[in-house]
Amino acid sequence: MTWMRALVVLVCLTPASWFVARAQPAPTNLEAYQTLAVRCLAHAPDTARVLVLDAPALMPYLRTALAETWRRDGRTLFLADSSFQAAGLVPPRLVYAIEEARVGYARARRKRLGRTVTLALRYTFTAADGRLLGEARCRETFTDTIRRADRADLESEAFPETQGDAPRAGWMRRYLEPAVLAAATAITVYLFFNLRSDRSDGGA
Repeated sequence: MTWMRALVVLVCLTPASWFVARAQPAPTNLEAYQTLAVRCLAHAPDTARVLVLDAPALMPYLRTALAETWRRDGRTLFLADSSFQAAGLVPPRLVYAIEEARVGYARARRKRLGRTVTLALRYTFTAADGRLLGEARCRETFTDTIRRADRADLESEAFPETQGDAPRAGWMRRYLEPAVLAAATAITVYLFFNLRSDRSDGGA
């Protein structure tokens, strides 16, 4: 009876576990970029507890994600355009530039797309006296599969870098379907004129 009880428990729990797994929403392309930026730069300040972040205007949500990460880590963060110098502070400075930001889609299977989000950053970290403490380039990718119908919801009209080109159709759709359509059209035209010709001959 023990194994039967275990089987009943497994059957009862499996649908709930499956539902929880399926209920996890796919991250938007913007959220994927934020994850990649944190993965690239979260370690860059190393042991500095106070720093200035000098970020480009492009993709401002990367700065937001980085600031939240460092503040949760207990660091004091100033932005390059803030008035930290008025308080007599000259903290280390982290400057980063965006070299690549791209979203790509590929055919996966019916009604699904493979998604790849790529982010490349170049950064320098300098001490208060201008000494170079660190300099590097990182390139990170995020890959998963999404429902084709969800693609528009994962992109943002406000940020072009979150949008990707639709994948090219497979060879069957690109070549075979047009060929079949052309053949069907030719047959229709052929039958149309032949039937008219037969009727004309019969009427004569």
